[in-house]
Amino acid sequence: MSDKKKVLVPTSGYIAAKERGEYILEVAKKLDAEVLVVHVRDPNYLVATSKESEGWAALKFFEEKGAEVGVQVESFFESGDLVEILKKFAVDKEVDLILVGASANRLIAEWVTFELMCDCDIPILVVPQDLSDLI
Repeated sequence: MSDKKKVLVPTSGYIAAKERGEYILEVAKKLDAEVLVVHVRDPNYLVATSKESEGWAALKFFEEKGAEVGVQVESFFESGDLVEILKKFAVDKEVDLILVGASANRLIAEWVTFELMCDCDIPILVVPQDLSDLI
C-alpha cells in the first residue's frame, strides 16, 4: 500500500479541465499526491452524447498534463448518480482530499459541492471559477 496522498477530481468536460487542470495538478504536486480524476456519465442516455465525449477528453487532458508536470493521474469513467458515485468512489479509493470547481455546469455544479460537503467526511477544496490571476 502506497503512502502517497490521493486527490479526487470530478470533471464534467474538457473546457473545465483545461481551465482548471493545471492549477489542480499544481495543488496535487505540492501535496505530493496522485490524482484520481473521474467523469460520471448520466445513465439515462443509452447512446454516446457530446457530454460523454467531453468527459473522455477531460480524462485524457488530465492524464497528459499530469505526465508533463510529473503528477501521477489515474482516470475513471463511471455511470450513475453523480453524488452517490463520488461519495462511494472517495471512500472506496481512500482519497485524502476532494477538489471541486465552483461554477455551475462546468467542472462540477454548486449543488453537487453542497451535497458532498453535507454527506462526506473527506475534506473538500473548492477551486474558484476564475483562475486567471493564479496561473
